Amino acid sequence: MGLILGVDICDDYSQISAFIPEKNDVEQVALPGEKMTERIPSVICKKKDADEWLIGEEAYRVALFGNGTLVDRLVKLILKKGTATIEGVKYNSEQLMTKFFGRVVELARSKYDEKSVESMVITVQEMEPRLNDILIRAAVHCGVPREKVHVYCHAECCSYYIMAQNSEIWANQVSLFDLRGTGLYYYELKVIRGRKPLVVQTTREKLEEGFSLDVLESPSGEKLADSILTACADRVLSGKLISAVLLSGKGFSTTDWAGSFLSTVCNRRRVFQTNQIFADGAAFAAGDLMRENTAFPYLFVCEGRLASTVSLFAVYGGRRESVVLSQAGTNWSEAGSSAEFIIDDLKNIELSVVPAVTGRASKILIPLDELPKRPNKTTRIEFIVSFSSEHLMTVRIIDRGFGDMFPATDKVIRQECSI
Repeated sequence: MGLILGVDICDDYSQISAFIPEKNDVEQVALPGEKMTERIPSVICKKKDADEWLIGEEAYRVALFGNGTLVDRLVKLILKKGTATIEGVKYNSEQLMTKFFGRVVELARSKYDEKSVESMVITVQEMEPRLNDILIRAAVHCGVPREKVHVYCHAECCSYYIMAQNSEIWANQVSLFDLRGTGLYYYELKVIRGRKPLVVQTTREKLEEGFSLDVLESPSGEKLADSILTACADRVLSGKLISAVLLSGKGFSTTDWAGSFLSTVCNRRRVFQTNQIFADGAAFAAGDLMRENTAFPYLFVCEGRLASTVSLFAVYGGRRESVVLSQAGTNWSEAGSSAEFIIDDLKNIELSVVPAVTGRASKILIPLDELPKRPNKTTRIEFIVSFSSEHLMTVRIIDRGFGDMFPATDKVIRQECSI
């Protein structure tokens, strides 16, 4: 069997983990060197006058001595459609990310002496269509079949990581503080019981209490940071039944500076420091995609996944049945669907939207008055649903006619719906 990988791509640093089926667990892949580190700075450097590209700390070192040109903030470069000129050659953001991504994946290939990849989940902090597409193409470029590549956001992979742990960890709510160079992020997971399947809801928030990690380089800065985080913990944890608190990110690579904060979060709670929760969670997800029966029989509701099920009623075989167009808990980037119907005396199509958490249905009406006027039951339509985020659905209704008697006009009704 080939590699089963989780790859976390962020603007400050990236990480990679492998799922090991024999252990039903994950292993972290480190960047080799004098200091073995799982955190790979998201930078790439082209060596001067050579077709050699370096990543991470080695890239910094070569650029520092003037032997290469460094490019950083690769995710931001993609989002702003930027370029970098190196030795007179202009490289676009996709080319640079493809080179960086290939080197990261090569770390796992070298560690396990295995070239083929059987399943890969790439995780990013926020789902952005342009970024998602480029990362998928980067994976394909380094030899991973398209159907074996998926992109999940951090909240999704946080959910996989936590639910892979002993159930005592998530008996109540679970909190995650992720402190990194780009800010302080707070994730909260809770299992909503009494449903089948169990609903796992995870939220993410960038906290205003974030600070530059440079302040940790002095005793006075450490004291200030500890004070800030303690006040933050008091605020976000107040009144909640938290069974476990997780700490991740470069800022928590050591917690010697955070005595007061630790005293606050450890009060009647279990506290864990994690090296790379998102890459590990992505690896668990990649491993689960290989199974015939999931090891995660839950309905995940979080950023990156649909919070509601969308359906409509249609008559099939003389019976009125519900047709599910998109299922709550599905990754929105993979949630599109299409179906064909014949219109039977309808002026509007009524969609039912049922949130997984509350179960309270709402309706969306889509007028059909723009379709060609024909006798009843002589208009066939194609109904297409797609998503540009977990909250924004696009519906397209295309006139497909009715045989030779009523040729298709390909008229399109398009409506965007918030769900």
